Amino acid sequence: MSVSRWSLILMAAAVVVTLGVADVHAQGCVASRMSSPDGPNDAEGNSYYLVDGHWQTSFGYRHYRSHRHFVGDVEQNAENVANGTAERDRSTTEVINRASLADLGISYGINDRLSVTAFLPVSFFQRSGAPTAPATERFWTQANGIGDLNLLGRYWVGDPTTHHRQNLSIGFGFKLPTGNDQVEDDMLVSVNPDGSVKSTARRPVDQSIQPGDGGFGLLAEFQAFKSFGKVVAYASGQYLSNPREQNDFLRNPQSPPKPDDAVAMSSAYLSIADQFAARLGVATSVKKLGLSLGARLEGVPSSDLIGGDLGRRRPGYSIAIEPGVSYNWRRTSFSLSVPYLVRRVRTQNYSDKLQTKLTGEFQNGDAAFADYVIVAGISKRF
Repeated sequence: MSVSRWSLILMAAAVVVTLGVADVHAQGCVASRMSSPDGPNDAEGNSYYLVDGHWQTSFGYRHYRSHRHFVGDVEQNAENVANGTAERDRSTTEVINRASLADLGISYGINDRLSVTAFLPVSFFQRSGAPTAPATERFWTQANGIGDLNLLGRYWVGDPTTHHRQNLSIGFGFKLPTGNDQVEDDMLVSVNPDGSVKSTARRPVDQSIQPGDGGFGLLAEFQAFKSFGKVVAYASGQYLSNPREQNDFLRNPQSPPKPDDAVAMSSAYLSIADQFAARLGVATSVKKLGLSLGARLEGVPSSDLIGGDLGRRRPGYSIAIEPGVSYNWRRTSFSLSVPYLVRRVRTQNYSDKLQTKLTGEFQNGDAAFADYVIVAGISKRF
């Protein structure tokens, strides 16, 4: 490889890193920010392979509204309260997160089998919490900006020149804590008898809308496809390991937990939790139009692969059925999918497990999930 080519790679990396230290944001109630790689747009893997010396830029967009509360896999609504499976109906005091997330990416083909990618999330979040008393209108907090920068190298196990119908790639990289994990906003403290705002206080926004998590992370990824005529099966997955246990930002500095309160101390700070995502499905193409149908898994584990589990986290996972469509025009590709959630589970976190052990009664916190997600993207090669 020539010196000039290496210079271009280093210059591109420098630009992305420079962008990564600006302002920041990203998340949902079960705050997985992972986005497993897209499936193929054709039956011969051309949408996967990045040729030696070529670049690809990409823009991805995701939007969702999370508002349906689950404890375990049981929704906390009036119907389930009536049949005895839910603790209480939270539909009238639901917490709502509105999220619009953009991913800016750039990739370079070092050779036909090896490529490097950098992508930076930019997010816009709003959150409305349950009122402390009947309110005339919802009180919203927000957080906007860039998130944590991801750098990843991908390698195809099979030579792309001879593996048109099937192949497997593996990827490894890291996440830099460029996102702000200490965003504050005016939070509702109390309301007047008529429901109007009585008082607010400047406090940290909820973990689900913090742009960054405050930790350096390790990324592992795989992509695979196999063609059966004009139909191609695909699978992909990513795992983010965050070795650091929790950040150093006290969640409620106005009322810090007592040192002898083990449960409160276990969630005094925000956890820097692992995350995972995976996709599995089939796709086909008719000329320039691609159609796909798959399943999408996203979540946050209760325990990290490396490091401890202290700190506030909302672990859990969702499974969605994901229909999608794409269109290829010259070297530009457009894609749109709408994952519809068919299973939502909020699992126990460290504090839940500790409280269960201390009291002898099973404890499991709740989390809000969306009904569906809108995922769109555009990429161009040159």
